Amino acid sequence: MPLLKDNHANYLVVEYNGEEHKRFYHLIKHLLKTINISTYDIYQGKDIERLQVFIAVKQLTLQEADTQLQALSNALKEKMTKKWKCLPSITLPEAYNIVTLPHNRV
Repeated sequence: MPLLKDNHANYLVVEYNGEEHKRFYHLIKHLLKTINISTYDIYQGKDIERLQVFIAVKQLTLQEADTQLQALSNALKEKMTKKWKCLPSITLPEAYNIVTLPHNRV
């Protein structure tokens, strides 16, 4: 699923893939609540260790999306070893700012 259309994003995605998926689940929920983000969904990916967090946003430019995701990622890094990726990313070509469709809602 493409995350960018005309260099704008409607969703920010944090995709975790690691053995501490339960800890990540609780940490991301707490972090999002702390920064007053309430419009998000968490899904299990194709395997139990993959979680996908979809955060709904209103038409952010790629630069704005990347800035917000970097702040979120930096906050997560304070508590966990980095085993996630954030999309969309300014470092990737538009064609690579895609995410696989989630499997099950958590």
